[in-house]
Order: sequence, then structure tokens, then C-alpha cells
Amino acid sequence: MATLAGRTARSTLPPCDTPGADIRQSTDIGSSPDGLSRTAAEAAWRAVTPSIAGTPHVRISKDGGRTYPARHARPLPADPPGQPCTVAVYDPGSATGRMLALDLDPGRGRGAADPAAQVSAQADAIARLVTRLGGQCVTDVAPSGGRHVLILFTAALPWRELRDLARAMALRFPAVDVAPMSSLGGQISPPGSRHKSGGWRTLAGPLQDARAAAGQPNGPEVWNALLAEFAAELRQDSAAADLEVAELDDAGVPWLPRLGGRAPLGALEHTARTGEWDRSRYPGRSEARMAVLAAAAGRGWRLADVRAAIASGAWRGLDRLYERRSEPGRMDRLLPYEWRKAVDLTGGQENVRRWHTSDLYPRPPSGLIDGADEFGLIRRWMTAVACALEDPERVRGWGGRAIAVRLVLLALGQAAMVSGSGVLEFGCRNLALHAALSHRTVARVLELLRNEPDPLIDLVSPRRLARADRYALRIPDRYAGSVRWRRRRAGRIDAVHPVFLVLGGAAALTYQALDQAGARGAEVARAARLSASATSAALRALAGHGLAERGRDGWRCGAADLDDIAESTGAADLHREREARYKQDRESWRARLRAYQGARQVPVTSRDGWWPLDDEDEYDEACRWPVLSDDFVRGPPATARETAI
Repeated sequence: MATLAGRTARSTLPPCDTPGADIRQSTDIGSSPDGLSRTAAEAAWRAVTPSIAGTPHVRISKDGGRTYPARHARPLPADPPGQPCTVAVYDPGSATGRMLALDLDPGRGRGAADPAAQVSAQADAIARLVTRLGGQCVTDVAPSGGRHVLILFTAALPWRELRDLARAMALRFPAVDVAPMSSLGGQISPPGSRHKSGGWRTLAGPLQDARAAAGQPNGPEVWNALLAEFAAELRQDSAAADLEVAELDDAGVPWLPRLGGRAPLGALEHTARTGEWDRSRYPGRSEARMAVLAAAAGRGWRLADVRAAIASGAWRGLDRLYERRSEPGRMDRLLPYEWRKAVDLTGGQENVRRWHTSDLYPRPPSGLIDGADEFGLIRRWMTAVACALEDPERVRGWGGRAIAVRLVLLALGQAAMVSGSGVLEFGCRNLALHAALSHRTVARVLELLRNEPDPLIDLVSPRRLARADRYALRIPDRYAGSVRWRRRRAGRIDAVHPVFLVLGGAAALTYQALDQAGARGAEVARAARLSASATSAALRALAGHGLAERGRDGWRCGAADLDDIAESTGAADLHREREARYKQDRESWRARLRAYQGARQVPVTSRDGWWPLDDEDEYDEACRWPVLSDDFVRGPPATARETAI
């Protein structure tokens, strides 16, 4: 039996259609206290409620809809109870949910002449949006005029991702109250339930449509389309500093999410449709098409949307602006490059490639249009890593090295993003600098990962001479289905900051789980995939340096700067020391390789006093394993000058 979180569930909502303050007033829907017939309520309950309940339980209110205590929970009945009731939005046991429950409250329509009409309009707009994205939803209406829009999915999704999407949608639709989705104990009144005013919640549409939506929930394509539609709102909700930074879509192509979603092009829509342009403003065809692309980029369009508009014939004029008889396929060649230029121009930035060893945070390389699918693979692989963290069997195999494994996986994800490829050739020392670990620990972790059954990485070729091991990112077969569902945050992947050389790996993972929205310690531990004791110790360490703050709503990310804390704790000096030592190790190893390779061309006798490298296997073995400066090495004798030094 699933555990019901919390002893009582008091609503914090203002007077509205869902449980809260007692409302007894006449409304525009049903003038009698019983509003709708019990027969219609029972039909709605049977068609929808069993499918939307996070657990097979219902909470009964015995005080007229004011509170819904957990002690009044009982198994979900076949027919609606006679008292107001709620069902769980999430399954607290697994911390997942299959429903996005949007509670549209007339009380939030401040300043509106008709709050109920505003709620109705926004509910209809959400339903049309879901339909446009290829999905379906269930909408019900209460006697008070409030509405619920319920979007069901076939797979269980992490509750924090559902919560984040609900918050993002509330930014665009102000009538949405996110309280039911804001905690694992969230509750909502289902269709067909008794309302505290005396009526019943009824379906806003035909019963057969609601039954179809409940019986055939939405698939991953609808979930991913919703994430793309509200990308700008999701980023604003996560307190991003700059809303004009380009992100990458699932194909690895940059775009600029826009608050409110995609918008029409305005005056340049005519140019896109007809191919005619204002020659006083745009001298030639190239300037005209760049103006169209820049307008599209600034209004939330993606390259896939532009291609679709051209393919459908709606933007036939833009296609003509690329035509040249002597060069067939010119648009296919130029459009990706001009789109990237338009995004950079509109966003006011240059997408400059930086090396993995740079002191600055890296951004994806700017010239890899042909390899754009690699970025989609990298983000899918990072999603597979998240699935692996939820696999108890795999984590059990990591044992006490689980934290180190997670830090190395983050470093691999960052290395893949900055290189623009799913095949990596970064040495252990390079990865160690970005995992806040020693290079020996990284080497052991990589060996552990590649030897797992159904591994996350495959060894393509072993290290030889100056070349490092080459690894290919791999999505395990057992996670392939889940990867299609999980939210993939486009853009930069950050590895571990050097400050966590001192604060520790648990603190690094806990810090990544924090955001600007407050969360209880148990929720942070669940998001970080750490034990309660480890999370508590990490939060105390972070709070001691201003990297975490505890407020009324729980723990949130602190205002302290990571670089400043790294300097004050000595982590920055330790990082620079390691970087210098690793650089010296590389130079020493390359010098030894040159000595070995030169020695093979010189005749060797026993008088030389060193072991000749006539054996190919011995030579290969020596060239394969890097040796530090204080280790014994078979090789040519030092010259007199070297001995004197």
C-alpha cells in the first residue's frame, strides 16, 4: 500500500473551486444547490477518476470542504462519495505522477471584469494548445466557475518535472494555481466529486471525449512538445539570469525560446509567403531572407518550424529567395548556417568554442551543423544517466564509489558537449580536473563503467602512445524507453566546480539539486539521490559557505559565488596545483615517448647498460601505460649532460 504523505492537507488557495475556504454563493452554472444530477457526476467519476488518481485512495472532507486529513483516506470507491473529496496527484512511494493537473481559479483573476469568463477562456486556450501539440486532455468545471485541465500521460514522470512544467504554464496562464502540483502530497478534486457549495464537478466536454482521453493517455511526443513550447517559461522559472541565451533543440540546432510561445512574424510574414520584400530596407535577396530568419528566431521559432513552413507551402516565398538554377539544393546547404547566424544576431552573442580545459564554462562548438544529431545523442545519454541513478541494481553495483561514478559521468557529459561528439578521447587527468577527483580514481571508475553489463560507455580503442582511451557514449537498452520521456534540458552541461575538491562530492550533487524554489530536506535528498544523513551534512556545509539558504519554504540555492568560495577555501589553489602537475606529467610522458621512439632506430648492445626494446610486445606495453616522473622506467641511459643536470 502506498504511503499517504502528511496528516492533513489544508489548501492554501483563495476561495475557489478546489478545496479551500467555504463558498456558498450562486454561480452562472446551476442555480440550484445540487447543480448537476448525481447521475452525470457518477458517469464522470467512473470515466475519469480511476485513471487520474495517483494512488487508489480518496480523502473525504467531513468539515464541508475545509480540510482533507490523511486519516480520512479510504480506498477509491466506484461511485463519488456524498462529501467533498480529493485524490492524490502523485504517487508518494515512487515520487512520480502520470498527470499534469492545472487548477484554474477565478480568485486569481484580479482586475478581470468577469473572472469566471477569464478562467473559461484560459482553460479553452490550454485545451487548444494541447490539441495542437497532438495530445488530448480532460476539462471539468465546478459550480463556482473554476476549472481543472487534466493532461494524462502513459508513463510515470518524476514529480519535480511535472511541478516545473505546471509552474511554467502558470506564467503564461495566470489563472493556473500550482498548489496541487507543488508537493508530493498534492491533492485535487476529481471530476464527478461533490463540491463544497453543494453542487458537483462536471465534465466541460462530451463524456466520450473524456473517456477517450483517460483511456488513451498522451505519449512522449506530447510531453516533449510541451517542454519545447514552454522552454522560455521553464528557464525563467529556474531563475536564469539571461533569457536571450540560445538553447539547443533535440537536433542540436540553436534557437531562442520566447515567453508566451511562438509568435507570428508580423510585416515580414508577407515576405516569407510571397518572396516580395521592401527593397529600400533590404537591398538583395540574401538580406531579405536573413531578415525573415532573424524575425523568426526572435519570435520563438525553431529551425524545424521554419522547414515545416517551407515544406507545407506556407512560406513558399522564402524558398524562392534561395533558388538558383545553377545550384540545385542551395537552400538545404545555406539554411542551417544562415539560421545560426540569425540566432546569434538576434541573441546578441557569439557561440564561441572553448576547450575542455578552459577556466570558463564551455559552450557548444559553433560550426558543427552537420554533426547536430550528436548533441541530441549527448542529451539523451545524460537522460539515460538520470535513469541509471534510479536503478537500484546498477547503483548497488557501484557500491561505495557511487558518488565518484556520478561525478565522472558529469565530466564525460561536459566533455562530450564541448567536443560535439558522442565519442570521447579525454585523458583521466583531464576528466579529473572537471570531476573534482584524482586521476587514479577516474581511471578506476572508467574501468568499472565499461565493464558493467549493458554499460553507459563502450571502450572504442585503448590508449596508445600519446592517445588516450576512446569511449563512446551508449544508452543502455533497459533505459531506451524511459529516455524518450524524460525532460532533456538543452544547452550547456556543467561538470563539477573546483570548490568541491574541498567541500566533497556529496555537496556537489546536493548543490546541483537546489534551485530558487524552496524544498524540504527530504525532497532535496530525493532529487540528489543521496541518503538523508549525507544530504543533511552537505546542506550544512553548503550553508556554512553561503551556497545554500534555508527559508520558510525550505532549502534553496545561496547567493554566494562558487569562484569566491573556491578561493577562500583553498580549493582554487589545489585545483591549479593539480592542473600544473598534470601538465608536467603529460610533458614528461611525451618526452619519454620521443626517447623510446628514437631508441628503436639506434643499435643497442649490452655495453649500453639498458634493456633493449627488440620485443614488440614489450615496446607496445611501455608505450601504452603512462608513467609518472618518480616511477622506474626501462629506457635509454641518460646522457652525460642530463646526468650533470
